[in-house]
Amino acid sequence: MDNRTIGDAGEYLVAFHLSRRGLSTALMNAGTKGVDMLVTDDGKSVVSIQVKSSQGKSQPRQWMVGKHQPSPSANFFYVFCNIWEDLQREPEMLVVPSEHVSRSVDWNSKVPLFKIQSEEKEKYQDNWDQILRCFSKQLD
Repeated sequence: MDNRTIGDAGEYLVAFHLSRRGLSTALMNAGTKGVDMLVTDDGKSVVSIQVKSSQGKSQPRQWMVGKHQPSPSANFFYVFCNIWEDLQREPEMLVVPSEHVSRSVDWNSKVPLFKIQSEEKEKYQDNWDQILRCFSKQLD
């Protein structure tokens, strides 16, 4: 698949996983800077998501995260998707808070990259609860 198709597939995968958890998702227009999707449960609270997708044969890859360091926020997440070339293998989804991405990337690099560390993978893999908690806080 070409990069655009892989990116689109990742965004739709994220929207699917959030929608099945009762959240409404809105994909942003192509070219919108810094965010690919807005998520809400009732229209009062919003979470922003930046989706980064790659297609690999076996190992998780690094993801290019853009040239500008994000402004971290408790309501801003990255979702990193490994969409494997092997169609029998389920995509891998890593839900990572923007604070972690902001701290983990060398933003002075020519091509800033994020790579999940093996000890962090379990913490972030399919951890949609981090996003769900952003909405449950308003009920407290």
